[in-house]
Amino acid sequence: MKKKCVWVAIFLATVVALAGCNQGTSGGPGAADPPVKERIGQTDDTFSLALPSFSLNQGESKTVSVDINRGDNFSEDVSLKLSGLPTGVTFTPANPEISRDITDIELVFNATNDAALGDFTVEVTGHPTKGADAVSEMNLTVSKLDAVDTANAAGDAAINNRNEYMTAMQSQMDRFSVMYTELQQRAAEATGEAKVEADRMLAEAKIKMDAASVKMNELRAAGADSWENVKDGVMHAFEDLKRTFE
Repeated sequence: MKKKCVWVAIFLATVVALAGCNQGTSGGPGAADPPVKERIGQTDDTFSLALPSFSLNQGESKTVSVDINRGDNFSEDVSLKLSGLPTGVTFTPANPEISRDITDIELVFNATNDAALGDFTVEVTGHPTKGADAVSEMNLTVSKLDAVDTANAAGDAAINNRNEYMTAMQSQMDRFSVMYTELQQRAAEATGEAKVEADRMLAEAKIKMDAASVKMNELRAAGADSWENVKDGVMHAFEDLKRTFE
């Protein structure tokens, strides 16, 4: 009797769990007409989509995985269409497709700083190369960043911008170093008036190379709230150095 009660309890728990899960409808050549919700397993020659619920802050980006459940003999490409996104929320790639040889795709959702707030239900339609569409839903919550989070996000963005700028400037600095080495070689090989001119250019380049290096060090040391003040100095030093080699 106890064993029977245990099996009944397990069965009821499974039913409740499945009922609370948004299984969506199956698609593909073997899908029922009209479509029915998939409960257990995946019918032959059909597919369904497994979608997560997720939250997104204003001004935030988040990567979400959309999985496909393939029944036996279903090997079609499936394109995805999303509808019901709140204002200010977009996703990439713009035309997502789960090709026949993969089981999921990652979508990057982006919310603007003024994206609509609240709880939303996004409908996702999977359109196979052949057969009926599959439809499922995912729940999306868009929240507002508090003042601390907003400041942190702005600080992170400023640091990222500084690092990208610094990488670009360091690449230019490396090219100037190559040009300086070539100028040294020409000065060493030159004679007469050509050597006098090459030595003059070399001395001038050395001064300006040192000045550019100082500005690069200031840029590396600058924080998120001050690197913009250093940026103009770096640019001017590099422009001055470039004219030396022209």
